[in-house]
Amino acid sequence: MKRVLSLLLVFVMLFSSCALLFSCSDKPEEVKKGDGEKKQLVDDGSIFYERSLVKDDLPDVNYGGREFRVVAHMPGEVFVKEEDRNKGDLIKDAHFARTNAVENRFGVKVSIAYTGTYSEVSSYVSKTVLSGSDEFDLLMGMAVDTGGLVTKKLFLNWHEIENIDFDKPWWSKSTVEELTYNGKCPIAVSDLNFSSITSTYCMIFNKSLAASYELGNIYDIVLDGKWTIDKLHEMVKDLYVDDGNDTRDDNDFYGIYHDHGSCVNTYLWSFDNPVCKKDEEGVPQVAIKTDKIDTIVTKLYDMFYNTAGVYYDIDYNNEKGISKTRFYEKKSVFAIATLSTPTGEKLRNFEDDYGIIPYPKYDENQAEYKTMADGYHSVLAVPKTVKDTEFVGTIVEALSAETWKTVTPTLYEIALKTRYLRDSESKEVLDLIIDGRTFDFGFIYDGWQGFSFALSQIFGAGNSNFQSYYDKRYKQARLQYTTVVKALDKI
Repeated sequence: MKRVLSLLLVFVMLFSSCALLFSCSDKPEEVKKGDGEKKQLVDDGSIFYERSLVKDDLPDVNYGGREFRVVAHMPGEVFVKEEDRNKGDLIKDAHFARTNAVENRFGVKVSIAYTGTYSEVSSYVSKTVLSGSDEFDLLMGMAVDTGGLVTKKLFLNWHEIENIDFDKPWWSKSTVEELTYNGKCPIAVSDLNFSSITSTYCMIFNKSLAASYELGNIYDIVLDGKWTIDKLHEMVKDLYVDDGNDTRDDNDFYGIYHDHGSCVNTYLWSFDNPVCKKDEEGVPQVAIKTDKIDTIVTKLYDMFYNTAGVYYDIDYNNEKGISKTRFYEKKSVFAIATLSTPTGEKLRNFEDDYGIIPYPKYDENQAEYKTMADGYHSVLAVPKTVKDTEFVGTIVEALSAETWKTVTPTLYEIALKTRYLRDSESKEVLDLIIDGRTFDFGFIYDGWQGFSFALSQIFGAGNSNFQSYYDKRYKQARLQYTTVVKALDKI
């Protein structure tokens, strides 16, 4: 998870010229009306112009310079310092312009009330809210850690906060479909949670090596719905070349180097096997134990431990990231990645052509490709100490809307699709990856007690016995989710 933060910081540093944002032909011309006034977009058919036409339907109100206080473990998602805006960073400039536009429109000043590591942020929030002190208006906390705080009944229900409209496109559908129970939703995800996009898991592949080993047109396989775990296994199983020392180690050539950790747990969701599902009465229940879970564990274990063309880095730590490291060295065809990877300097300067693809499906009968965002991404929560919920709802809705209209397309259409991805197929597949993101109730509200990290914990122990793991952990996991449901009932 620490690596996700590092990758996110790379976003802030890697862009060398902000001129791209204001002069490229693939974006609308921006005309500044005056200092502190909103910019107008010229109709050029771009995504910027199209999104500018979507109204947020917020009231015309001025708060007279009132402070909007945010607690965040990644403050750059919402606040960029004035002195940092002139360094020519495209994404940073977009974040600054977004916040500045909202501040000028509503007469507010966005500030960071507290920042620190995600655990420090959670500790601060617990202490402050439980003491009844009104110290901040919005928490942008780490997903799993914030979900664990729900049992302390610290947050308000987003569905009862004025001017929040979950039907708008800047809110994740999962906020309503998955994270709400009985009309209660203390945690939400919008485009303001920029890290929920950049930390989305995917895979990359070396097109030259794929052609050399006659793996076929991988894009066609993906777009035809045939990119499955069996297909991945088939492609990589025999791709092994010793480096000359007659020892199988992490310097040899493999079909894929596979990291350990959250990227392993992602297969639960890519195989459409979520941790929790709602029953007929709408109550979330533990659902990880499906008819296919034993097969899932067996297939992955076999690929990780019994396949010549796979190097499973069980000793992986967040500072190492061997999958992409060996990929950059051209020692593998495939690598584990996130949507921040294509913008990194190493992949931007990569000599061979590469492509981006989703995680594989369980089988061809699965309708859609699915994925998840690493648990380090932020989520939104409003402390129960807030007195003016209309104020908070207005500013959160405005910041989310402006992020969707300007910051997200800057990343999505310019940084990724236009500037860094090297072929039209990657751009089409990128849409599949984005559309396949899911935010599972069982993951967000895991609190480090549930089943969200089952696969990495099972394989980390070097075995494939799901039933044994399930039996040992079920009572603890069920208690966690039951406690969350009871806490939601009392919001």
